[in-house]
Amino acid sequence: AVSGSVAGWYFAKDKSTVGASTILMSIFRLVRYHLGTIAFGSLVIAIIQLIRIILKTLEHMAKSQTGENSRAAKLITLIVGCIDCCLACFERCMKYISVNAYIETAIYGYNFCKAAAKAFQLLTSNALRVAAINSVGTFVLFLGKIVVVLLTLLIAVQIMEVKTETEFVDHSWAPILISVVFAFITVHSFISIYSITIDTIFLCFCEDCNRNNGLDRPYYMSKGLMEFAENSKKALEALEKRKEHEEDTEKQIMIQSNEDISSRLSID
Repeated sequence: AVSGSVAGWYFAKDKSTVGASTILMSIFRLVRYHLGTIAFGSLVIAIIQLIRIILKTLEHMAKSQTGENSRAAKLITLIVGCIDCCLACFERCMKYISVNAYIETAIYGYNFCKAAAKAFQLLTSNALRVAAINSVGTFVLFLGKIVVVLLTLLIAVQIMEVKTETEFVDHSWAPILISVVFAFITVHSFISIYSITIDTIFLCFCEDCNRNNGLDRPYYMSKGLMEFAENSKKALEALEKRKEHEEDTEKQIMIQSNEDISSRLSID
């Protein structure tokens, strides 16, 4: 729903038309058309996790039968460890691709497989941009979490110090710990929305760059994003020309309407 709303805002020619209706339509499309896509993506991750659990169970059973220090147990541990490491890397990749596949589904309505292939193609063709966004964006969002949690901790400590001066409080660390935990959960929820928004805008930006050139096919992106696109100078110049043309057209319409009004008054 968040990705659909952000994509609707990004690809809207007139940003002022974006409002609550965009969010409601995104939620409706999610519930009506894309619940199966979400379930399929979750199933893929669940299958990988199930395979990892089965491998760990088999490893434990093999150790119990052959002994902890036997050569067979060590060999099984080595083989299972290598396979589990590969599956863990594959699971992380699938989680990352699944998130971007959901964004592609929210933008275009693709099924999961087509959306995952499209997302993988966009991410590989913009690998440097992906690295920059992930490194800087992840650090900034993590820093935001740390700042909120630390501020909550300081405020909670100050409140408890004031309380302990006026009345006896047993285990004052308990309410401080609870407030810090709730602060982390809350800020994590809000930061997750920002993270999804950043990823959605990035994929929309990549789609915009692939489908348009800023000249005969104008970009949907803002002026700030145009600086990072190809043909940025030409695109900005074309945007300025289009704005000047629209302003001239509006002026001509106003002049024509005023002349029509004055002509009618003179006839009357």
